[in-house]
Amino acid sequence: MLIALLWIGSFAVGVLWQWRSPASAEPWNRRIFNFYFHFFAPIVVLFAYTVVPADSTTLIGLGAVIAASYAVLGIGLLYARAAARDRGEQGVLALGSGFTNTVTLGYPVVNAVFGPAGLALQVLFAQFMYLIPIVSVSTAIAAHFGNGTRPRTWQGIVRQIVNVPLVFAVIAITIRAAGVDIEPYVARPTDWVVFLMGPIGFLELGLALPLDRVSHDINDLWRAAGPIVLRLAIAPTILFAIHLVIGVDIPTVYYLSIAMPAAFHTLILARVYGLPGQMMRLIVVISSLIMISVIFVGLSFF
Repeated sequence: MLIALLWIGSFAVGVLWQWRSPASAEPWNRRIFNFYFHFFAPIVVLFAYTVVPADSTTLIGLGAVIAASYAVLGIGLLYARAAARDRGEQGVLALGSGFTNTVTLGYPVVNAVFGPAGLALQVLFAQFMYLIPIVSVSTAIAAHFGNGTRPRTWQGIVRQIVNVPLVFAVIAITIRAAGVDIEPYVARPTDWVVFLMGPIGFLELGLALPLDRVSHDINDLWRAAGPIVLRLAIAPTILFAIHLVIGVDIPTVYYLSIAMPAAFHTLILARVYGLPGQMMRLIVVISSLIMISVIFVGLSFF
């Protein structure tokens, strides 16, 4: 309950900040995101690549996640093409379908439910959901459907793919291959980072959430329902179907991870690339409220 109040309070601070001073809210939203991306994420990545076993079972589980993720993204792109009214809305529906909240909700929730071992798998999920960094895929989609600022040179493409978390993953693998155990040095910092990611993420959500008047009709709700159902229900079903086909147990963590709501960072991408912010807000808020309610009910009874 205290964690929920902390998240709600952080979100309220972000909304109030944006309402009172929108000129300062936007640059601080970017600064907070960059702080997380360059300082928090590397610590969690170091932890994950230090403690997760590098065996065939782990690799097969990640392979199943990658296959399911691309299947969900493909369905989302087809749905967006069929249901959207314009190109910008296609981008929003695709982003809402294909990108789950692996960090702001994923890290603290998985850590609370499954403990450090589950958190390590969650970090792998967040890094390898699409084999390459998620932010590379989501940014490319936002740019494609948005204002056309996607990278057009190989240097720009490399800068998107080779990011700080990926570099620290390589560092962790190198240290582990050298036989050096750094778990005692990264476990405690990771506990603090995971705890802070929740309120910081909700603060960022409050700063990025469009505050213009809600003016959706029933058709908007039906269009938004597609990505929400795909994200919360169809995605874990596809992962389970892959489990039945390959006959290998997939960690329970991955089912919860792939069923997380639409990613908060899609709101930032929508703002940066000129996509319809209201529709993105609708998908993120409704899917997040549904999942948060399910999580807290589940933790209360189980």
